[in-house]
Formats: sequence, structure tokens, C-alpha cells
Amino acid sequence: MLANFIDLFVSKAGPGALAFLADKMPRYVLEWNAEDAFRQTVRYAYKYSKFYKRRFDELNIDVRKIRRPSDLKDFYTMPLDIIEHAEDFICSAPNMVFESSGTTGRNKRVYASMEELDRIGKFNAASMLYGGIAKTDRLVNAFDFNIWIPGMITQKTLEQSGMFGMAAGKVDPMEVYSRIPIYKFNIVMGEPTWLIKLTELAEKHGSYPLKFIIGGAERMPDAARSWMSKVWQGAQIRMVYASVESTGTIAYEAFNECEGYHIDETNFIVEIVDAGEDGYGEVVFTTLSRRTMPLIRYKNRDISKITDVKCNCGLPYKRLAKIRGRADELVVASGGNLYPLMFENIFKDIDGIASDWQIIFRLRGIREVMEINLEVREGVLGDVIKKKVFANIKSRYPDLWKNMEIAIFETDFVFHVPGTLRSDRKLLRLIDKRS
Repeated sequence: MLANFIDLFVSKAGPGALAFLADKMPRYVLEWNAEDAFRQTVRYAYKYSKFYKRRFDELNIDVRKIRRPSDLKDFYTMPLDIIEHAEDFICSAPNMVFESSGTTGRNKRVYASMEELDRIGKFNAASMLYGGIAKTDRLVNAFDFNIWIPGMITQKTLEQSGMFGMAAGKVDPMEVYSRIPIYKFNIVMGEPTWLIKLTELAEKHGSYPLKFIIGGAERMPDAARSWMSKVWQGAQIRMVYASVESTGTIAYEAFNECEGYHIDETNFIVEIVDAGEDGYGEVVFTTLSRRTMPLIRYKNRDISKITDVKCNCGLPYKRLAKIRGRADELVVASGGNLYPLMFENIFKDIDGIASDWQIIFRLRGIREVMEINLEVREGVLGDVIKKKVFANIKSRYPDLWKNMEIAIFETDFVFHVPGTLRSDRKLLRLIDKRS
């Protein structure tokens, strides 16, 4: 089987060999491998996963007849499935677990083996080498290691690449800024809002000639790219697209001129469902190489579209457009994954706040702003409300508080007369106006 041969090659080859072959692979080989790997994944999951065995039997799905995603018709895996039945997905003994919050505030648990994490690191390193990064470069990893996955995946990438680096984690940007000249780092990786704060420090105190700035985990404001490149003396700005559930990087920008993200079609099949006339719909992905906790047709709630027109950079892989938004109320912002229940828990015991509230995410220039709109009863002082809100965030959501403390985004409070926020039966609690 082709998929088995490619897996064997990947296990023996280094990132350099994978990078060399990246633009040499004919499309028909990519498609043949994807179909073969998909067929194997479905059969493997049915055999070893309680969840897939149960669901396929309930839907009378004969896995022997499944060749491609469309054969599964209306079968999808949902975020709620992982929240409620994570352990039923497991097919083989895991070595690591990561968590990501859902819109309900209940954590999604995702399991992986060390072998799978090493493979992910190898493919990420290959994409970096293909895009112009060399073993002689020096990288600082400022992604968060706290339960979440990007810090660990970037560390695995660093190990596989052979580069010199530092696992800084999501510290105060000044901690990284002060170390750039000491260790001669020329590549910085982190979340866009954190990278913007780092760039503001460089603009104020003096910059260094960085080669690359690589972001992920949230959207990068379009206006920030040219500004960041200028401040860091010509640094190239790249983005990657991934999630905790995908474990690996689904797609990446190989070059600045790439319009969208190139999909890693060796390890993922990406579909768009419920698309509108413009081609935008919900992103659905299937993992092709994971055996600890495979995900089949997982709806990750992001809205995008796919183009198979060959890119000017020459890579034969399909491209995923920049994410347009979310299909649910979860907002991925500088504070992490933010959801209505989180703010209900922050506001619920503060005297003076009426029942209605709304959070609006905006851009002030390139800086992200979290605007907290509260209905406040007459005679209640705004400063008192602010102090209580900050105190509750600090005690109940320390990760969010950490981001507020290092000021990677701004916080505005807007107070309203009770009964004025709601204009309809349903009040949308979280609104993203950054695009």
C-alpha cells in the first residue's frame, strides 16, 4: 500500500529530505496516498476505538466499503464528542495529553504518543527548511506550554530541525527581547498578540535584524505584517494553522507571497462543508497518520475555503484561505479561547452588574482590544466594578490574567443603563469585529 511505503520513508528520512521532496510530489501521488491512508484510518479506528465502533454500527456503516470521506455521507465527529467521550477515541496507549477549552468551558482532551509528536516535529521542521530556514538559524519558542499544545509542538520542531534554540514559553515579551542579542536569535515564534507586544518593545528600545517571525494559534492583523517586518529590519512574517485537536500543523505559509495556507496533505484531509456561494464553509479535517487518537471528519468550527489552483511558490498542495471566523461563539483572541460561560463566571457575583453584558473584540490600529460592555445599576461606581472584574479574572482564570498583566492586549469598559444592551430576544455575548 502506498500509505505504508510513505510512512516507512518518513520514519527513515530527515526533515531535509522531506523538504526536498515537498515540491516534487505529483498531485496524483498525493491524492492516491490520501485515499489509501483514509481507508486505513477508518478501518483502524473501527477496530480499536470504542467511539467509532459504536457510531459506525449505529449508522450501519460498513467500513470495508469506505474509500473517501464522502462515502461517510453525513457522519462527522464533533467537539462535544471529544468533550464527553475523549477516552473512547483512544486506540493505543498514549504518552501525552493536551487540553483545549470548548465553547461550554468544558475542556477537550487530546491524546498522543511520543512517536506521533516526533513525526509532527519532523514535518514542521521540513516546512520551515523548505521555506528558507536553515540549521544555522537560532530560534526562540515563545508559545505557551501551559496544558496547551503549541509550545510542545514547536519544541519538537526545534529538536527535529537541529537548530539552536530556547524554550522560553509565553513569558513577558521583555524577557525574550532582552535575550535576543545575547543568544543571537534570528527567529521568534509565538502568538500574534504576543509578537505585536514584542515588536512594540523593539520599536521603543531598538530592534535587531530578525530573519523570520512565525505566528500561530490566533489571527494576525493584516496591518501588523508590514509594520513588524519594518521594525525587525526586514523579517519575513509567516503564519501556521493548527489546533489542539489536530495535534499537528494542518497548513502553513511556505512563503510570504502564498495566498493562504498550504495544507499538509500527507497527514490531513481537509474538507469544507455547508459552503456558501463564495466557497466559504466549515473546516472539517481527518488525521491520516495518528494512531493514538485518530479524528475522522472532525468539525473544528472554523470558517474558510479551499483552492486547488497551484500556487506561485510551486508547491502542489491545496491551499486553505485565511480563517474568516467561527461557526460558534468561541472567540480565539489574545486571552486564549474565550467563551460566554467564562464571562458569566467572572460577572455572576459582582454587585451592581445587571444581567446583560456583551464582549466586543476590536482592533485599535494593530492592537487588539477587548471591550467589556456591562449594564450597571444606578449609583454604582465604574471603578469599583473594574476592580472586582479584574479580581475575579485573576482568581478564576489565571491564564487570561497573565495575558492582561503583560499587556498584550488592551481592555476597555463601557457601562450602560440596564435594559439598553438587548435589542432582540437573543443577545450575542461575544462579537468579533477584528476583521
